[in-house]
Amino acid sequence: MKRFRLRKFLCRKESRCPLDFVSFFSKIPKIGILSIFLALCLLYGNDSVLYDQDEAAYSGFAKTMLTKGDYVTMEFPFSEPHRKPPLHFWLTSISYQVLGVSEFSLRLLPAVWILAICLLTYDLTKRLYNEKTAIYSFLILATSVYFPLNGKIALVDGLLTFLQTLGFYSLFRILLQNKDRVGAWIFLFWFSVSMGCLTKGPPILIFLGGICFVFLFYKKTRKVIFLLRPWFFLPLALLPLLFWGYLAWQNTNGELIRWMIDWYILRRAADPVFGQSGPPGTYLLLFFITLFPWSFYLPSAFIRTIRTIKEVYIAWRYEKEEFSEFPSLTENKMSLSILFLSGLCFGWIFYELLMSKLPSYPLAAYPILAVLIASSMERSESLTFWKKWIPRLAVLQTISIVTVFLPLFSEKRRDSYRAAESWNQFLKQGDTVVSIKNYALPSLAYYLNAEIREQTDLQLIQTLPSGTILLLDQETFYFLNLLGIQGEALGKEKTIWAYDRDKTLTLLLFKIR
Repeated sequence: MKRFRLRKFLCRKESRCPLDFVSFFSKIPKIGILSIFLALCLLYGNDSVLYDQDEAAYSGFAKTMLTKGDYVTMEFPFSEPHRKPPLHFWLTSISYQVLGVSEFSLRLLPAVWILAICLLTYDLTKRLYNEKTAIYSFLILATSVYFPLNGKIALVDGLLTFLQTLGFYSLFRILLQNKDRVGAWIFLFWFSVSMGCLTKGPPILIFLGGICFVFLFYKKTRKVIFLLRPWFFLPLALLPLLFWGYLAWQNTNGELIRWMIDWYILRRAADPVFGQSGPPGTYLLLFFITLFPWSFYLPSAFIRTIRTIKEVYIAWRYEKEEFSEFPSLTENKMSLSILFLSGLCFGWIFYELLMSKLPSYPLAAYPILAVLIASSMERSESLTFWKKWIPRLAVLQTISIVTVFLPLFSEKRRDSYRAAESWNQFLKQGDTVVSIKNYALPSLAYYLNAEIREQTDLQLIQTLPSGTILLLDQETFYFLNLLGIQGEALGKEKTIWAYDRDKTLTLLLFKIR
């Protein structure tokens, strides 16, 4: 009876009932609900063990910066091939300082970057088309197979793609705005260039610089280049990278900078990296997989893109602008078409021509593709069945990946963590473990209490003093027996599945007598 009276009091006729959750949530914009959904998916289960090799290496760099106070060079065992410019590691170390060193604090910022990219894409699409198309573009990025995973794994690519998207969005707003009101967008453009260079170097220059290069060939977009004043602002934007490069050169006698130029520019232009290569068209094929189930509309999006290329050529050749895209706009259709086409060219096609084919290379093209697919879905007058069920399938797919598949895979990735936990009982803080080989397991180095020092010259093993702790595989253990080096095993040997190369390693801690 009391409950009934309380509810009657709360639910007076002259006002809506505060307990009516349906009416409450109906007042929240759809984009707000979708943002909450995406944020929950990105943050759920983010306390799982680190991924080898990249994520564990990046986490190790940030942890070393925090403990040693060296924010210029990147040092961590088994992680040399993963060294990059330092912005991502600086931000991770700040997250560690504020929230503590943990897997969740490591992955918090990448989740923020992915959510921000989806919101920027939503706003861009809404200004070009309408609310419904904008919702589609948000969902395409948030619920495709591959793109949201960059917010659940703390790689450099999430931050880089956010900065590339921010620069692209800034150019978009400059094209729409009056030239007297673009100061903030010019600042954001050069900010994204500067921070992108400090994140991964050339990719943001390839993407945004390529777009600006194409802008030079059309009189209306050429005006944007004069507004950007690259002859003045580009050197300023490069100053943070150049200053860090100067300090890194001084600290490493030039070794780090020479290595980065060779590894990230010279080799990747002609040779595959980590054995990942493919012919032109590899990424086109990959889009049909990574954008599933939205890739059902990818062919129609490409057909419309080809039509836009023809329209741009006719407008440029004959000065006759008749565009089927952006029906809600009355002007700037040519300029916006050039922006989108050049974005696809330098965010995707450019990387099809390289020998090296890493999945993260064309990430900057995903927001553009999301806009094109969303537009194709909204303007499609047939296939209403698929327009109804694809979003539902995509949401169900995302929930399944986050709550079922990733936790199952996480359990299979715990070998390094279990080995480190077992060996930590034989180690004390400040111990050093000498690794005879580079086992490419930065996650093991991250969870092990002792510092790992790589010593790959087998001839120097005999000079190691008594009490030295070695990390060995079975082959090296037999080699020590042949040399007559005596010692004792610390605990049992551990089997670790190196899933990044589908290889099983059997390792042992060995203490020299």
